[in-house]
Amino acid sequence: MEVNIRPRLSHSNSFGNDAEKDTAGCRALDCKYIVIVEIKKETFSFNFELSKKIISCGFAFWIAQMAMGLISLVYNSQLGKYGSDTAISVYAVVASIMTFVIMPASGISQGIQPIVGNNFGAGNYKRVMATLYQASAFSVGVTCVIWFIVMFFPEALLLAFGASEEMLEIGVAGLRTNFCITPILGFVMLVTTFFQSIAKPIPSIVITFLRQILFLIPFIYVFPMLLDINGIFVAQPVSDALALILSIVLVVREQRQLYSGESNHLNKAIL
Repeated sequence: MEVNIRPRLSHSNSFGNDAEKDTAGCRALDCKYIVIVEIKKETFSFNFELSKKIISCGFAFWIAQMAMGLISLVYNSQLGKYGSDTAISVYAVVASIMTFVIMPASGISQGIQPIVGNNFGAGNYKRVMATLYQASAFSVGVTCVIWFIVMFFPEALLLAFGASEEMLEIGVAGLRTNFCITPILGFVMLVTTFFQSIAKPIPSIVITFLRQILFLIPFIYVFPMLLDINGIFVAQPVSDALALILSIVLVVREQRQLYSGESNHLNKAIL
């Protein structure tokens, strides 16, 4: 595909065809530009390297979406084993409320992608990191509102979903346990998007895989053996806490590498 930009005069004058070909003269005469896109056969040819980059950058998101169904299956299986249909109903409420946490965090993470990507490409690494930290503060702040409601008004939330007395007995403790460290989720989600935006998908894949599969699923099976049904609700915050530690380590390491690269670039420019 080829893109040709040709100047066109916006008003008639006596300069003739030569003026139309003169870009500098066209600017002085308030010209408009015509963008001509030519699609050729080569446009549709398969590019393996480009396809590999696209797949790798989206692989973490694919893992997250795939894991959702598997996690629901595991949760329902364990809740049915240690509880009853009532416990499964409580988890349905937990999952519904969790969407209110994920949606704003996901929206903020998508919003920083072009900012992070453009500044990374321009070599403005300090602004890259500043964008991540400012967006993280905002995302954590939004999720704190939901955390506050869940921590202090769990009965009201459960009653809003038509909870019975039996559901309240399990659900109040279950909600508070499951959402006890929810605000950190905003940062973890932003970190996965951050690494995708700078074309380094491996850390994103590692964080997502560990948090939602390698950590969470075994915890859902192991913790109930120690804490009964409450152990099932403990699994998510413990998994999120471990993912947070890993995210901080990876971000700090990446920041050092970026700042070191920027410093070396400036030194070479000075010399």
